[in-house]
Amino acid sequence: MRGKLEVFMRSLNVRAADVENLVNISHQQINMGLAVSGGGYRSMLTGSGFLLGMQEYGLVDCLNYITGVSGGSWILAKLISNGFDFDSLGQWELERSLLEGVPDLDIPDGNVATMLETNNLSEIFKADKWFYDKLTQASGLWKRNADPQPLDIFEQFYSELEQYTQLQPLGRLESRNPKPLSRITKAVARLFSSGGGKEEQVNKLLNASNEFRQVVQTYVALHLKVKSKKFEGFPLSFTDYWGHALIGAIAPSSEAKSVSSLLDQSPAFQNFKTPLPIFVANCKNKDLENAVFEFTPFEFGSWNSLGLFVKLRFLGSKIVAGQALKCFTGFDEVGFLAATSSSLFNNVLVYVWHLVAPSMDMRMAVRAIFSAFNLHGIKAEIEASNGGKEFSHPEYAIYQPNPFFGYPGKNNILAEQDQLYLVDGGEDGENIPIGPLLIEQRRLDVIFALDSSSDMGSFPNGSMLRNFYENHEIKSSSSSGPFNLLPYIPPSGEFVNEGLLSRPVAFGCHLESFPELYGRNQGNLSAVPLPPIIIYHANSEHSFPSNMSTFKLRYTADEVQKMIQNGKDIFNFDSSPKYKRCLACIISKRSYDRATIDSEEAPLPFFCEVCFSEYCYN
Repeated sequence: MRGKLEVFMRSLNVRAADVENLVNISHQQINMGLAVSGGGYRSMLTGSGFLLGMQEYGLVDCLNYITGVSGGSWILAKLISNGFDFDSLGQWELERSLLEGVPDLDIPDGNVATMLETNNLSEIFKADKWFYDKLTQASGLWKRNADPQPLDIFEQFYSELEQYTQLQPLGRLESRNPKPLSRITKAVARLFSSGGGKEEQVNKLLNASNEFRQVVQTYVALHLKVKSKKFEGFPLSFTDYWGHALIGAIAPSSEAKSVSSLLDQSPAFQNFKTPLPIFVANCKNKDLENAVFEFTPFEFGSWNSLGLFVKLRFLGSKIVAGQALKCFTGFDEVGFLAATSSSLFNNVLVYVWHLVAPSMDMRMAVRAIFSAFNLHGIKAEIEASNGGKEFSHPEYAIYQPNPFFGYPGKNNILAEQDQLYLVDGGEDGENIPIGPLLIEQRRLDVIFALDSSSDMGSFPNGSMLRNFYENHEIKSSSSSGPFNLLPYIPPSGEFVNEGLLSRPVAFGCHLESFPELYGRNQGNLSAVPLPPIIIYHANSEHSFPSNMSTFKLRYTADEVQKMIQNGKDIFNFDSSPKYKRCLACIISKRSYDRATIDSEEAPLPFFCEVCFSEYCYN
C-alpha cells in the first residue's frame, strides 16, 4: 500500500521538494476506508464511478476497507462475484427492470421505510408493521364473496406454480402446454371476480399480457432457486427471493455462491490485494435501535449490540451456548447478504403493489404474483419450527439458527431468541455505514464517506452523517461504545447554507477537533489510535443530474455511463489539480500528527495549510 500511495504522491504537479516531504510522511502506514451509502441504483452507479475515480488516482489499492448498505452493498456483491475486478464497475446492464412487474417510481425514501421526518424511531417500527399488515392481511383486503376463500386461493396459486416448476422446463412458459397457466388463471379470476365482467377482464389480462407472462416466469425461476434452501431445513423470507433477483441483475454472468467460496477462488483476495468488503445490516429483534451487524469475509456479528462474532463460513450452523451442535456451510450466499443489507426494497414492493399500481386490474394481478411467495405458509412454517412462537416480519431476512443463542454470560435479547431478524442497513437513519470503520481496533486514519441518500429532491442534505453523530456522540456515552471519537458534524441546514454538498469537505482534520481525546488520555497521545478524518462527499450534479429516484429500476446504457462519470467527478472534484494536491495533504495529516507527537521531523508542504483552510470544516 505504501508504494501505491507514493505513486499517487509523485503524480502531483508540485515542487519536487514538496513531493519528497509528502512521500516521507506517507511512508508510515496510512489506513483508509470507504463507506458507500444506500440509495438503490443511484448509489450503486455513483459509488461505482467514485471507486473508478479512486482507481485512476491509484488510491483503490490503498483502501483497507469498503463498507456498504443497500445500493452500496450491491457494489460489494459485484466485486466479490467478479474476483475484485474493479473495471467491472464500469459495466452494468440495467435496461431490464431490477424487479419484474414493478414500474419506475419517484417515491421519497421516507415514505417507504425510515420516515425520518417524524424524529421518532418508534414511528419507523410502526411503519414497518404497517407494511407487514398490508402484506399478511391482504386476504382480508381482497375478500370477495367468492368460494373458495382468499387464503385457499393463495395456497392453490402457490401449488399451481410449484406444479408447473416440476412439470415444465424453465424458460418455455409460452410454448408449452397452457393447461397449468390456465388453471392459475381460473384460480386468480375466482379470487378477484365480483361479477359484472370482472372475470373476463382478469382473464384477458392474464392471457393476453406477454409482460405478465414474463413476470410469472421470472418468479417461477426465483422459486426454483429459493426452495433448495427450504429443503435444507431453513426458514424462508422474501429476502431469499429478493437476493436471487438482485444477484441475477447485478452479476448475471456469475452463479449464486457463498461469499466464503467466492473469496476462496479469488487470487486477488487470497494475496491481500483487495480492500476488505463489509456488508452492513440492522437487527430488528424486539424493535432494537441502532443494532448494527456486519458481514466481513471472515466473521459475522455486532460490535455495538452484542460484542460477539462467528466465522462467516459457518453461518447457518446450529450453535447453542457457544457450542457447535451441527455445522453447515453455504448459508452466506452473496445475493442473500446483499439483499439483507437492502431489504428496503422488500417494503418497496408492498408499498408499490398495494398503493400505486397503475390500474386496479394490474394491482390485482401483481398481488397474485406476490402470493406465489406463499408468505402465509412461510409464516406458519416458521411458527411451527419455532415452537409456536410468533413471527411477525416475513419481509425481513431470517438468520436461523442464531449463532449467539444462549451464549453464556450475555444478558442480551439477541442471545434469547433462536432467530435474528436483519434488515436494510439504512433503516435506522444511518444510511452511510461509517460505524464499522470507526472501530478503534481498525485504526483508520481516513474515511471517505459517499452519501447518495435521498433527503431533498433525491439528493442528500448531510442529515445521514449528522444522524450518526447524534446517535453515537451526543446520545451515547462516548467512552463506553466501540466507536472512535467523532468530530463535530453540523446539522443539515448548515450543510446546505455553507455549500458543503457540492464539494468535498473533511471533518476532524485537526486533533483540536476532538477535545475529549486529550482528556481521555491525560494529554498523552503517543500510544493511542488517533480518530480518523472523515472526507464527506455528497452526491451532487457535476456532469449529470444524478438525483435519480431510489426506485428507478432500469437505466439506459447512456444513463449508466453518465451516472458513473458523475461519480468520478464527485471524487476528484471535477478533475481539479488543486483538490488533488489537497487530498494528498488530508490523507497524510494523521501520519504527520503521529510524527509531531513523537517529536519527529516531518514538515508538510506550504500549500497544505491553505488546503486545510479551504477543505477542512473543523
